[in-house]
Parts: sequence; structure tokens; C-alpha cells
Amino acid sequence: MRRPAWNGGPVATTRSPIVRYLRRGERVRSCIVAVGRDPWSQYRECGGGSLWRVVPGGQVPSGCLRRA
Repeated sequence: MRRPAWNGGPVATTRSPIVRYLRRGERVRSCIVAVGRDPWSQYRECGGGSLWRVVPGGQVPSGCLRRA
């Protein structure tokens, strides 16, 4: 889980500080998607992309979350 830096705008990027790691099977709830439009918001994990889910405490790459 990453949190955008104070000067990094509203969307987390691969350079944003890591706040904490999610445990396998941990349930998180998010109805909000943040769309990163610059190359720094692109991630390679979990299939890549630029969509980040806003969850309590930070943002997680959308592709890394499995829908229940």
C-alpha cells in the first residue's frame, strides 16, 4: 500500500512511499479508483496498469486486488 508523497499529487506512483504491506487474503474495501496519467504511476506488478484503488490508509494497484 502506497501513499502519495506530499508533493506527488492525488495518485500514488511507483515512487510513492510504502505505508504498509497487505497480507494475502486481507479484505479491503474500495469504491474509488484513482487514475494515474503520468508514466510514474504505471506499475508492473499484478499485470501492470495505472489504476490505483483508494483504500483506508493509502492506495493499492487495482490489478493486485481480487474481487470477492
